[in-house]
Amino acid sequence: MTLELNQVAQQVKAMGRSLAEQRPRLDEELARAQSLLREFSTSYSELHDRIQRAERAQQSQRFEWVGAAPTQEALAEVYPLPPCPAELTVIASDGSQIHPDPHAITLYYLINTGCIIYRHGSNQKPETYNPKPKLYYEPEDLFDEQGRLISTGEVNVKRDLAELEVLTNLGPAYAQTVPEPVVALMDGQLTLRVIDLPFDQQQERQDEYMGLLDLLREANVILGGYIDRPRSTFALSLIYLASLDIEQINEETLRRNAFRTLTDIELFNFLGPGERSAVFTVRAKGLDRYTRAGHAIHFFYLNVSRNPASPHLARVEVPAWIVTNRPALDTLHAAIVRQAAITGGYPYVLARADELAVISSEEREAVEIMLAVEMRQQGLSPEISLKQRNKNAYRFGRESFRL
Repeated sequence: MTLELNQVAQQVKAMGRSLAEQRPRLDEELARAQSLLREFSTSYSELHDRIQRAERAQQSQRFEWVGAAPTQEALAEVYPLPPCPAELTVIASDGSQIHPDPHAITLYYLINTGCIIYRHGSNQKPETYNPKPKLYYEPEDLFDEQGRLISTGEVNVKRDLAELEVLTNLGPAYAQTVPEPVVALMDGQLTLRVIDLPFDQQQERQDEYMGLLDLLREANVILGGYIDRPRSTFALSLIYLASLDIEQINEETLRRNAFRTLTDIELFNFLGPGERSAVFTVRAKGLDRYTRAGHAIHFFYLNVSRNPASPHLARVEVPAWIVTNRPALDTLHAAIVRQAAITGGYPYVLARADELAVISSEEREAVEIMLAVEMRQQGLSPEISLKQRNKNAYRFGRESFRL
């Protein structure tokens, strides 16, 4: 053991005391934020004016204002659990990957996806679907034009595209063949994170991604992104603007958010079992392309717990075409709560999709062994780096670098 736990112990005690000391101040901040939420609950015009002022104030900065904007739902209102259709098809996909490792026996990466289809009211067992895993090893897959190895961010983008592609392959097919609504759930946000890509690839990948969203919209598939235990502060950024007079909103005040130590799920801690918050729009410059394509990102907070004494709030993201279709929004709301009830707090289909997609350490080792055998058969020498060899020696308890 290399971590000196006795040296950490006193710091842990100090951390505990600090957390306890912070609580009264956080409670005061939360009470003020919730008071503002109620005060500006239907002040849509005033809030939009403040948002525009904040966006103009930070136009000259590298990072522009990011927060929530109201729709036409009262901000402090509680929206109860709607009836769930007796028959309902819920599809979820997830993905996993092995990133390229310069210290492994050779360079490659692998993407695996899993999917599950749960037909409520059908008395059928859930169906599982695993597309063929994709192994990438050709030079054009691994290196850019300057010979740089593909980044983990680029691999993650390919994984996210693969996850959505599974939904676009199955969602519309079910929507055409079953009479009940079809819901498609993704684990995480609906937007594709392209910031880690080379600039010339960002637009191309976003266009590909939004083309898949188009297919789901055209097929009337109800799409939602589920974020468990979110740390987001979109709504609190809006509430902070509400706390300022419009003339006070400038670059300096925007850097001093009075609610920066709170999160949105604390702001909406008054939601009861099955209840959701108002629907908000995400305001961020990087989302302009989604808005122009008709996929403007919206969100609401949802208490998926059935126990009033133990709430569990998640953030649910939805595109604009779900927000404008109230029956679809209600169906998504009810479907997520129904799914979460199966496992006691997390949608069953997302949990199962993760199990189907995840690549275990044993499976990764099996891939490495297959590669090593094949390389030897081809007259090649599979060798890990000296750095990795020494890590392995330490990990498996062998003597290493001992004088």
